[in-house]
Amino acid sequence: MGRLRLSPLSHLLLNLRLLERECLANLPPLFTLDMNNIVISENTPVGTVIYTLKGNDPEDSPVHYDIQGTDVLRVDHTTGDVTVVKPIDYETNTTLNVNVSIEDEVQGGGKNNVVVVPITVIISDENDNAPEFKNTPYEIVIDEDTPPGTQVFSNIVVTDKDTTGAGIEVECIDLPQYQDACEIFNIETLSSEQNSYQGAITLKRRLNYALQQEYGFILKATDGELANTTTVSIKVGDVQDTPPYFEGNLTAEIEENAPINTLVMTAHAEDGDRGIPRKIVYELINNPMEYFLLDAVTGELRTARPLDKESIDNPEGILKLNIRAHELIDGVKGNDPLTVTSAEATVKIRDVNDEPPSFNKREYFVQIPENIQEGAPLPGLDMFVKDPDEGNNSVFSLDLNDISGAFSIEPKIATGSATVVIRVAHSSLDYEDPNQRKFIILAVAKEIYTAEKLSSTATVTVTVLDINDNAPSFDQEGYSAMISEMANPGSLVITIVAKDRDSGRFGENGIIYKLGGNGAEKFIVNNRTGTVTVAFCEEPGKPDCLDYESKSEYQLQFIATDDDGKGQTTTVPLKVTLIDSNDNPPVFSQSIYRAFVNEGTVRFNPDLIVQAVDADKTSHVTYSIISGNENNLFNIDAETGKIRITNNRGLDVRNDTDNVISLTVMATDSKYTATALVNITILDVNNNMPVFSRTNYVKAIPEDTPVGSVVDQVEATDADNGVNAEIEYFFQKGAYEDFKIDNTSGTIYVFSKLDFDRRNTYNIEIIAVDHGSPSLTGTTTLTVNVINTNDKLPYFIPTTQTAEVMEDAEVGTVVHTLIALDPDVNSSEALNFAATEPITALDKHGNEVFNTEQFKEFFSVDKNTGKVTVINPLQRNLAAIIRIPVLVTDITAASVQQGQGLLVITIGDVNDSPPMFLPPWTIENPIYYLELKEEQPVGTIVATYKAIDDDSDIAGYTIIPQSEHFQINNGTGIVQIKKLIDYEKTKELNFSVVAFDSGVPQLNATAIVLVKVVNLNDNDPVFSAKEYNATIDENSPNGSFVVAVKAMDLDADEYGVISYSLTGEHSENFAIDNKTGYVTVANSKFLDHEKINETVIQVVASDGAPSNLRRTVSVPIYIKINDLNDNAPKFSQEEYNVTIMENVRLNPPMRLIQVNATDDDSGVNGNIQYSIISGNDNDVFILGIETGILYPHKSLLGQTRDFHLLVEARDGGGNGHLFDRATVHVHVLNVNEHKPEFIMPALSNSTVEVLENEATKNYLVMTVKAVDKDENENGRLTYHFKVNGENVQETDEFTINPKTGELRTKQNLDRETKSEYELVLVARDHGSPKWYETIRHLTVLLVDENDNRPEFPSSKSTNPYHFYVTENNEKHILIGRVKALDRDEGNHAKVYYYLISGNEDGAFYLDRSDGGLYSNKSFDREHKEEYVLLIIANNDPNFYLSGEQVRQMEEEEDVMHDRSIAKVIVTINDINDNAPKFEQPIYYGAVNAMANINDFVANVTAVDPDFGPNGSLTYYISATNLYRFEDKTSGWIIPDPFNISDRGEIYTATYLAENNQHRFIIEVIARENALPEREAHTNVVVWIFEPEQLIRVILSRPKEEVTKERDEIIAELSNATQSLVIIDKIRYHIGDNGVKNEEWSDLYILVVDPVTRMILPVPEVLKIIDSKYDFLKDYYAGFAIENVVPAFVSEKEEAFDVALATLIALLIIIFVGIITFVIVRCCLRHWVISPTDLKKKDALIKKAIIDDLNTTENPLWIEQKLKIYEEQELTMQVFNEPEQNILSRRDSDDYIPDENAYATIQHPNRRGSSHLAAMALSDDLADYATLSGVAHRPPGSNNSSLRDAPNYYEAAMGFQGSTFQVPDRLSSSTDYDPYGARFKGSELTINHEGQPEYVAELI
Repeated sequence: MGRLRLSPLSHLLLNLRLLERECLANLPPLFTLDMNNIVISENTPVGTVIYTLKGNDPEDSPVHYDIQGTDVLRVDHTTGDVTVVKPIDYETNTTLNVNVSIEDEVQGGGKNNVVVVPITVIISDENDNAPEFKNTPYEIVIDEDTPPGTQVFSNIVVTDKDTTGAGIEVECIDLPQYQDACEIFNIETLSSEQNSYQGAITLKRRLNYALQQEYGFILKATDGELANTTTVSIKVGDVQDTPPYFEGNLTAEIEENAPINTLVMTAHAEDGDRGIPRKIVYELINNPMEYFLLDAVTGELRTARPLDKESIDNPEGILKLNIRAHELIDGVKGNDPLTVTSAEATVKIRDVNDEPPSFNKREYFVQIPENIQEGAPLPGLDMFVKDPDEGNNSVFSLDLNDISGAFSIEPKIATGSATVVIRVAHSSLDYEDPNQRKFIILAVAKEIYTAEKLSSTATVTVTVLDINDNAPSFDQEGYSAMISEMANPGSLVITIVAKDRDSGRFGENGIIYKLGGNGAEKFIVNNRTGTVTVAFCEEPGKPDCLDYESKSEYQLQFIATDDDGKGQTTTVPLKVTLIDSNDNPPVFSQSIYRAFVNEGTVRFNPDLIVQAVDADKTSHVTYSIISGNENNLFNIDAETGKIRITNNRGLDVRNDTDNVISLTVMATDSKYTATALVNITILDVNNNMPVFSRTNYVKAIPEDTPVGSVVDQVEATDADNGVNAEIEYFFQKGAYEDFKIDNTSGTIYVFSKLDFDRRNTYNIEIIAVDHGSPSLTGTTTLTVNVINTNDKLPYFIPTTQTAEVMEDAEVGTVVHTLIALDPDVNSSEALNFAATEPITALDKHGNEVFNTEQFKEFFSVDKNTGKVTVINPLQRNLAAIIRIPVLVTDITAASVQQGQGLLVITIGDVNDSPPMFLPPWTIENPIYYLELKEEQPVGTIVATYKAIDDDSDIAGYTIIPQSEHFQINNGTGIVQIKKLIDYEKTKELNFSVVAFDSGVPQLNATAIVLVKVVNLNDNDPVFSAKEYNATIDENSPNGSFVVAVKAMDLDADEYGVISYSLTGEHSENFAIDNKTGYVTVANSKFLDHEKINETVIQVVASDGAPSNLRRTVSVPIYIKINDLNDNAPKFSQEEYNVTIMENVRLNPPMRLIQVNATDDDSGVNGNIQYSIISGNDNDVFILGIETGILYPHKSLLGQTRDFHLLVEARDGGGNGHLFDRATVHVHVLNVNEHKPEFIMPALSNSTVEVLENEATKNYLVMTVKAVDKDENENGRLTYHFKVNGENVQETDEFTINPKTGELRTKQNLDRETKSEYELVLVARDHGSPKWYETIRHLTVLLVDENDNRPEFPSSKSTNPYHFYVTENNEKHILIGRVKALDRDEGNHAKVYYYLISGNEDGAFYLDRSDGGLYSNKSFDREHKEEYVLLIIANNDPNFYLSGEQVRQMEEEEDVMHDRSIAKVIVTINDINDNAPKFEQPIYYGAVNAMANINDFVANVTAVDPDFGPNGSLTYYISATNLYRFEDKTSGWIIPDPFNISDRGEIYTATYLAENNQHRFIIEVIARENALPEREAHTNVVVWIFEPEQLIRVILSRPKEEVTKERDEIIAELSNATQSLVIIDKIRYHIGDNGVKNEEWSDLYILVVDPVTRMILPVPEVLKIIDSKYDFLKDYYAGFAIENVVPAFVSEKEEAFDVALATLIALLIIIFVGIITFVIVRCCLRHWVISPTDLKKKDALIKKAIIDDLNTTENPLWIEQKLKIYEEQELTMQVFNEPEQNILSRRDSDDYIPDENAYATIQHPNRRGSSHLAAMALSDDLADYATLSGVAHRPPGSNNSSLRDAPNYYEAAMGFQGSTFQVPDRLSSSTDYDPYGARFKGSELTINHEGQPEYVAELI
């Protein structure tokens, strides 16, 4: 029925109207859910309910639903379910516009209300359409030359109807027939969207039409879920880009007698571009010997002229032709590489029987060493003789034409061919024999059984090479030499020369010498001359050099090696013996010896022996004591070094003496000395024991005395001394480690806590032990009484006490009684007990109880008795172990004394519950189930079984009965495997686990374990055989049985099921039944015996396990494929061509050609036999049945016709059914008869000589000439060289004209480079078809001219030569040898030697023939130590140079660059042939009496003109004689107070103050260090002086110049004084202002009376000098002497007057008080000078000056002194209050007085005193002071030393000479100070009364 469709607006109005009418009529129903705008997927399946319409009626009447406008959806009228009834497709409709209606049921027969609502259903798109290719099919044509990267197709269009899904992608998939198409073409995406795609195809690799003409592949388009494909077909267009190619085999054979125009082969080529192929034309590129013609169109190759196999260089007759094929382009031949190709064709020319036996070469050149073994073959000969004939015609003999008989040939007879060996017949070849250096022999091969006896020859040139077969030889079997160990480097040891018979470098010219052996580095050998010298060494005689002590003899090997050190070697022993020299001092075995001896002992035990070792074997060491043996207590054995005690009563040690004596022992070998110190300790004898001060000590101490407290101290004494008196204290017994004693002081301490109860009395025995040996002891006793105190704490025994009680114990039960003790109490009533916190408990599982404290009320402790009682019922479930801390208290102690303990009570269980295993175990079902994999290793844990017990712990687990496969840990319940389980043997197991508790009685529980064994794939399949073998015929059809294989697997179930498969190469050609293992053929084409006759495949057996567990095994199957006769024979050519000569040999028949057919079958199926089918007229030829060789059978003489033989090859040994045929074309020719014959040179081996200087470029050596009896071309000759088997027109050195035969040089020839040349000349005719050639051997010998001068080698050892000769030598000894080499030979190589320079004194002469340089005199090194010679080498035996020529040569700068001149340096080695000599027979010196040790005394110098060690000296002081001042007799020899250095410098060795004014005469020896150790002697006289005895000479010249002229100055002063003048020092001058003047100097001298030998007083010397003024004044001016003054002035100390002292003492006693004071004041006034007193005394000073000046006669000096004193007088001032500062500072150690400007004059009564009295006064006191200064010393000192005395002459007190000069103000700088004085200005002198001495008093 029709329905009214309302729009939504109308629907709304309708609803409003209905609403309006609601009250009037039945209201229509309304939709509550109307499905509008719902979305459903197009993939919604048919039958799916997609929606349920909902609505209601206002009257609650039923409603019904309907849908209109679609056949896709249907609605249930009652339920409103909307169902899909047809497939939905988004691509058809994206939305559904339908009407849904709701209808109610109007009661009472009214019309139902129907409401229709339009709705829209949205359909969602799904990816349900695959992409679609458009414009298919894709077929493309592209040219093969399209470059890679080109887009060849761009119209790939793909669309997708869906709007969902991924973007479209297109990929390339290869087709099976075009496997690599996707590698050649690339799919390129141009655009890609969700529903569209456009792409292109791009070429990736270059195409080749010739290789592949078509490609195809699949395009696959996918949107991520759905895909579609299409096929692309690409055809390749052919482009002319491939050259033609030849087809077939370009190989042919033809007889050499084949007629002209015989077809040899047909070449066929095709265009490589097969799309549109072009026509091909052919071209013959090379045509050997113009034998062939090639048809350009057909490609037929035919003979163009008669063939001659013998003319072909290839011995097999093979010719190589190159054929070129051209493509025709529009009728024109192409020539580019794309249109042209070439191929090589091979034509074999078969020979005819017309050849003699021939050598593979016409000439042979062999070089052999001269020492070749007899019977040895010639090396590199490579001789081969071949006769191509057969039968008897190929039998030939071999022979040698050798007049020397040195060689033999083998074999003697051969057939067909033979390799020839020429052997050396005898081994006596010797290059040194000129006649045996070259042999030319002729080898002849000649037929034996033929009438013609054809033969051929070959020349063998054997050159004998010189080898190094002679070793150098020496004249002696051994050599020896002697040389001093002190020999200088370069000293000649020996010269040894070897000889050698060989030539050149193999001979004497190439000998290299060297030394070998241990110590060879100590020597140097000239490797050319053989001169052995001493090697350089810095310290001759030391171990690193030649040292007799280290090694006295060298056993060396003198080695001579020829060939410049690379050849044969000869060795001779060389023994070098060293001569010992005394070059080592003795050395003591130790620097300090120590010995101990008891007092009173008369000998040392053990013996005291000092020992020094001298490394020199020839030295004798003696010993002496040089110091320390003050009282001669010891002596020493000079030979043995044994020291003895000289006193028979032994040695005595006193308290006031030192018990250690130090001796200095000297060892000397008469040249060197060594000293050692011997310390002898005299030991005191221990003969007194220690004695205690008391015999018994008693002490009482409380027991609580602290540890470390002092108890008492014991003391003992020992009457011995030293160590023997040192005492230590020890406890002997009784201390019980409770006390200790200080071993040194004897103090006794408490060492450990005392306990009266343990020990109340100690009786300690104490000993005192001295340190003597043996030790002595004294004893005493200490009694210690311990006083008891209550000081001990009570304590429990034991501290931790335990008790047990059952949990059912009744209240009141006594569990335990506590036990405690107190050592201080005897009654238990004194102890109280108590329990204390914290009381703790453990439950029955061992865990701490925290949640309750009820257990604390289980027990109580009785205070008095200590009984522990149960006070409440026990609950073990609450607490099983209770820990109660307990206290015990001593109630009698003054202070609290308590002891602590612990009581542990264990509540025992009443066992009423058995153990229970954990679930799933239950009492009703006590079973565990276990699955276990088989084959698990022993020890694997499989399960853990745990039981619990409410009453007690589990005691342990066990398996009952014992299991074979399992074991359990007793404590943990862990079950482990103890034996492997195999599923195949056992599939199920069970065992029982029993758990026991720890209760009483013990209860248990049992668990049954059922084990199911799980199968594992643990076995590999095993084949019945390790390999299988099968055979099958080739071509067997598919399915043919091959072999059956069988495998087994021990695993059970599916793991044991076997399946088979094949793998490996060729396995795809066979099939196998995977169940039965039957192998069959799958590809019969593979079974082709000719391609493969056997194969091997692998058969794989796999079990049935899953892939990850599967096991597989494979074995090989060897399949042999049997052959069947399925291939016919095939000739290599369809036609064969051969050309033969008409005189071809018939007996034996000559091999003409061999036809060859092949059959791919094997065995008899492939056995081919040949036969002639037709064309063999008259049986002229025969064909080898098996070989296919064609032979002549009858004579061909006179026949010129061609033969065409049809030959057949049949398989099956000639009986098969398969065959092939070919044609053999035979052409017969005639031959050339005569060979060329040489006229020049006529001999087969000729020699031509050419002067080497004429052998310039293009020099005509000779004209070669030969003739040939043939005519025309056969007789036309050309000339050549034969080089490496080839005919050439030139070599590196020569050319030959092919027509005229002129032999010329190609370049300048040099005989020294190569002296001879071997040429092989060839004369060749031009015969056809065969040509001949003849050879001649020509030796071109260059004759030597003298164009090389001798030259010396340029090496370190010969440029220059260094020779050595020792002085004092005999005449005519060989010094050395020079050697020059000349590259010429013969007489031109003879060298002569001449001395041209350096021998002006005729000291040498030279052997001109061998270069030996000899001495012509005895040399003296001290006269001349080196010669430089020039030696020239020349070929002229009468060479002479004038003196002028020699001078001109020496002046030339490059003379030393002339290799013909050798420079020779001859060094004269020194020997010790001069004795030393002192420069003076006697020396004089002087020493200050207060000199220090090691102060310089004098220098003595001895000279020895010898060199090096020979000239080295050692100085000794042999004796020192003391001459005392007061003793006029002869001197005493005393211990030496002086030392001397190795430079001759004498120094003081001790203090000499006690020898003041004495003199010493020192006897000094200078001894050579080298043998024979000569000596020189001199004496040194030394005076001991005081400083005031010196005189200073002031010179206005620098110190250095004075030092140079000191001897002249001293000589003049000695001459003037007629005395001995001795220099003490020379120093820079210190001016009056104290400034050092280095331009002046001060010379300090001492003057000695030559008669009395006493030092003259200074005034006396000055008077003498003054008196000699006129004599000396010229010398003063010459030497620049400015003044001569005393160096020091001394003061004599006043003697102490005893009487005066007594008188003063009496006066002091008588006068007291004021009188005494007056006297003292008077005395002081007497000492202090007033200015008035100074003025009064001024006249006295002047008078004294005048009186003193009257003593001189020198007006100059008088004038100077007057002037000086006038200046002094003008500046003097009066002293004022001198005591102010000086007296206050004089007792200070740092008192240093200031300087004064002037000094006063010496007191006239104090001359000669050794005490200086000059005083200095400080500037703040006065302007005057004494000139001399005395160092401050404490009052009362009686030291009269001069050590602190000042040293200026200006300090002289008085006028002792006329040279006094007053200085300017002194500076603080030091003047002359050889004695250690410090001059810091003048110092004040203190007299013996402690008062300062002033100038006035001194005057």
